[in-house]
Amino acid sequence: MLKSRDQWFNEGQPVMRHLRDFENENNKETYCIFIAPTLHRDTLNTFWFAVKYEYEGSPQNIIPLTINDFICLLEKLVELKSKNIKLSHIQIKELFKSIIGAAKNENSVTTWFEKIPVHISDWGSNLLGNKNEN
Repeated sequence: MLKSRDQWFNEGQPVMRHLRDFENENNKETYCIFIAPTLHRDTLNTFWFAVKYEYEGSPQNIIPLTINDFICLLEKLVELKSKNIKLSHIQIKELFKSIIGAAKNENSVTTWFEKIPVHISDWGSNLLGNKNEN
């Protein structure tokens, strides 16, 4: 729930370290969703570097979301459920992969972060559109 630079200090490195430990113990592709009221620029830059380049030798899959972004994601899930569209873990993974892939293609952490809600919206709309075509 931290919003200031303390967020980076108290949560940046520990999140990456815990994720790396989990990755090493489970030897599976892993995604971490980091949710906070807002994200401090130092926290964003730290996670972006870990996603785009590496942390302890290899890239990580960290998706930073504001609480509002997370609410939008939940609303999409509720909308899909209300239309009897069943989701698989593969479809959710596709959303996560698109967000992570965008980080690798962006030259700005700000641009990447600002586009995360667009990825969520496009993903949900695509799933809703696919159902409407059937």
